[in-house]
Amino acid sequence: MRLSRFPASTQLIVRVLLHGALAALTACAISQAEPVDSVAPSSGPPAQLGRHVLLIAYELRNGGISKTVRSFLNAAAYLHWQVKVTDAKSDRNAVREQLLLHATAQEISGVALVGTDSSDFHLEMTMLKQMGKPAVGWHAGSSPGPNAELFANITTDPLTVAQTAVDYAIGSSSGPLGAVILTDSHFSIAMRKANAMKEALLRCKRCKVLAVQDMDLSMTSQLIPAQVPVMAQKFGRAWTHTLAINDLYFDNINFPLHQIGRLDIVNISAGDGSNLAMNRIREGISQQKATVAEPCQQQGWQMADELNRAFARQAPSNFVSKPILVTQERLLVHPRDGDIEDDQAYRKAYLAIWFPSKH
Repeated sequence: MRLSRFPASTQLIVRVLLHGALAALTACAISQAEPVDSVAPSSGPPAQLGRHVLLIAYELRNGGISKTVRSFLNAAAYLHWQVKVTDAKSDRNAVREQLLLHATAQEISGVALVGTDSSDFHLEMTMLKQMGKPAVGWHAGSSPGPNAELFANITTDPLTVAQTAVDYAIGSSSGPLGAVILTDSHFSIAMRKANAMKEALLRCKRCKVLAVQDMDLSMTSQLIPAQVPVMAQKFGRAWTHTLAINDLYFDNINFPLHQIGRLDIVNISAGDGSNLAMNRIREGISQQKATVAEPCQQQGWQMADELNRAFARQAPSNFVSKPILVTQERLLVHPRDGDIEDDQAYRKAYLAIWFPSKH
């Protein structure tokens, strides 16, 4: 990606992301309308060149968000888009301010909302729609596809992610399974995953849901160390597994578990596949044994493709990416510095759609 294609403010953000952001694992993408091994829609409009886009990231310290933003910027460079990137730093008021002050600017053609529910900003998004400014999102709703605010929301199916995490927990264990589910009610997609995990566990005769704990993702470093001993005292040896909607919950759980002598508890994440999670799973240095990763690199390009369709006044693709279960066994077959998605097949597929005369 050529940084010179972006304004100076965006170049600075990209450099920070490239050096300091958490990386997330990516995987193949599928849709009911596409072959199982497909990595992109089969057709679409050509590149709508030279647009100006406002991208609002809810929290660039979040691994999935930062990886998706970098991938979107990479795709935008091929489309010759000028992208203004802003970081709300987990502040919904900051998102609203950006929508009101910057998205309405005359030069802005469209908006990308990354990592925060679009429904929280229904009035602002409706105003943009009336102005003819389409918006797409990543993890900006409870399901993939269009919603009341967005031309398209990019995410894997949260029910598939939840089921994958539960299947691993059940399949990799024997005897009674007692699960604590960690979620964040600020996000509708998180609650869908948590409820789906609860329902899947309730169908298992040897499984029991001990609790569904609501913990703010932005405060996990404070909440987890405080809550681990409380949960251990409350649930005792019945607590065998922790299922969380995001890897962040497990960034600070190892030490408090060691302190209370609970090295037997198995932790499994139903998203996102952060670099920290990848490292601790690969090395076997924590009690997190698996994560169900989002295909964030492919999804960044998918988000650009959906916005390109909106600019061309065509229908959304309704393409749905497929999550991937990541375990130590899977990671050990890849080079330490390798990217699971390093074949870049999705890039070739999208470039063939945008620039058909060159492919």
